[in-house]
Amino acid sequence: GFEHRTMETRILEPRQRPAGEHLEPRKPKDPKWRAQHGDLRSDLGPMFPIVNLRYPDGAPAVQCQADGSGVATYPSGRKAVCVLPHHQSRRFSCLVYARNEVPVRSAVPDEERPKQRPPHPDDAKRRRTRHLGALDDWGMGVLEALDDGGGRGSYEVTATHVTVVNPGPAGGRTRLARRPDATPFSAAERPEVPSLRLSPDLMVTYDLATGTTSLDFSCGGISYTFHIGEVWKLGSGSGLRVTRPLEVAEQIELASQKHLDSANGKMETTLKLQATLKNSTSCPSLPAADKTLKKSNSEATMRLPLEHFQTLSEGRLDFKQEHQLKVLTGKVHPSLARPKISKTMREGYMWPAAHPGKVPVDPVRIAPPLSLEKIASHEVEKRAGSLEAGQLLAVLVVASWSKQSNYSSSAHAEIVAQAAWSELKASGEDRLIFCLTDLSEAGAIYSSTKFENPLVVKYGVKEAPWLLLFARGELILSENPHAFGHGGGLGFAARLRYKAFALPQVLIVEPTPNPSALQQQAAQVAQESNGRLNGTQNVVNNFQLQLQTQEVLKRGGYDFELAICSSDAMRLASCASPPYGLLLCSSQVPASAVAELTARMRQRNPKVLAFLCHDAKQLGGFDEATQNLIDQQQVAGVIYRPITRSSLQRALRGHPEANVQYPTCGMVKEDLVDLLKLKLGSL
Repeated sequence: GFEHRTMETRILEPRQRPAGEHLEPRKPKDPKWRAQHGDLRSDLGPMFPIVNLRYPDGAPAVQCQADGSGVATYPSGRKAVCVLPHHQSRRFSCLVYARNEVPVRSAVPDEERPKQRPPHPDDAKRRRTRHLGALDDWGMGVLEALDDGGGRGSYEVTATHVTVVNPGPAGGRTRLARRPDATPFSAAERPEVPSLRLSPDLMVTYDLATGTTSLDFSCGGISYTFHIGEVWKLGSGSGLRVTRPLEVAEQIELASQKHLDSANGKMETTLKLQATLKNSTSCPSLPAADKTLKKSNSEATMRLPLEHFQTLSEGRLDFKQEHQLKVLTGKVHPSLARPKISKTMREGYMWPAAHPGKVPVDPVRIAPPLSLEKIASHEVEKRAGSLEAGQLLAVLVVASWSKQSNYSSSAHAEIVAQAAWSELKASGEDRLIFCLTDLSEAGAIYSSTKFENPLVVKYGVKEAPWLLLFARGELILSENPHAFGHGGGLGFAARLRYKAFALPQVLIVEPTPNPSALQQQAAQVAQESNGRLNGTQNVVNNFQLQLQTQEVLKRGGYDFELAICSSDAMRLASCASPPYGLLLCSSQVPASAVAELTARMRQRNPKVLAFLCHDAKQLGGFDEATQNLIDQQQVAGVIYRPITRSSLQRALRGHPEANVQYPTCGMVKEDLVDLLKLKLGSL
């Protein structure tokens, strides 16, 4: 059987702190922080000089960037060393590779491996590699040397020790403890510096003072040293070269830089732009070249002497920013001060005549509402009998129980009556007497008991609010009046927010062709097809046109009705309620029928708009009668097919009658004033 072994996990154990981690400066308040005047920067860390070393044949050997990252390459083009920065270039890690592939030793012997898996063609490739090892950004890791016949050496750095194994008979194993505080060794106890040659091109050395690793690369006459680990401990005096951003920029060489420098030098020495500090309103003319300097003669201008071009820059302002040019120009050419307008100029163009004064306009006078006289229900008959000839008594019947309703509010009716009476009194109307009575003080409206309401029995009051008008002692009006042209009573006034009511109702006149006309058109098409369809007139599909027009009106929110002949259109125009406000008539309808239909519709709605729908591609131009109808402006315009929503809106543009106009429901002050004036005029 199998032996069961318990595996102890180390995941929950605390992480070991690398040596020197607590000594690394992290905050600007740390006294060891050297960001302001030292080698480190507070924002980006240290910067390193750009390195670009090449072999004699021009192939790249060592290349390093400003952040310290770099790559060393063998002459064959393969990578040798890869260095990466960490923590703002304060720590570095590396990957090390050999020149050629070497066999990999396995910890499991071949005879002990399972034999179930068949051999794979890539097994030999998997057992060979160029990777010699790696060190992390804390300088910890393992590097192995090439086997030169005496075995493979190794270089291992842990959090507490450094172990170096040198191969061969004269070699051995060296193990040193790392000092966390990086204190220097004394002369007596100073050990040998641990180092190991990984390959003929690579040499690794451990620094006892700083705890870092130096990796020396030497190949093809090129030598360079990489520092691995906590390189911030090295400082500028330990072989670590640190630079500034300006020095990095100076090392960048451009092929066109010398041409730019030479052109800049010639401009400064020839034109002397730095010495000019004045500006003229225009470019000065050349004294000796007025005859040769022309707009169209550029060749002659370029042949002028250099002295003439130097005069062009005289009087110019030297500036570096646009706002500086504006300030200097304002000083040289100050803006003109606004002249003070004298008293004689205030009258404008009529000076020296006297000012005619303001335009005479009647001031808007708003009459304050007047309170209505309150009378009891049994006093209405007495007040009506005491009227003189030509007087009108108006009695507004309200109820206390209906003043809180939003749809039959006695409070609204009382306000409208007060405003109407104040306007009539302000206009000089003295024949009107307006009173107010409460319906609820004399009994219910519907009652057959002894508490019968006299207003209900005598004057037929049915609801509150209610209006009673008396003249010559007799009742002439007893109703809840409605405004002219729209519904709603005296108790409220509101707008009907329905788009179907706000847009004009449309009448579509699209005649259906009779069978004889269709046969005649089909015979004409068949006859003309023998002549290669010259002057062919296609048969118009009136049913499709009806559907297209209805779809456009439906998308526009219009309410419409369809008439398929002239007699149906005349009948609908005579009895439609509300009357139509828009007519879309086909151009196939005779002109006489169109004129008669529009005249009938204007009798009920003078603002009706009539349009002809014409298909110029299928029907050609208009006949003489239809053209006369258009010229006499009996129709508002022509809408060409196919009809779209945009073409319909374009045709209705400029006609306010077709805009959205929400009707008013209920009575306002103007409606009640018109009603009272009408009754006063009939006395």
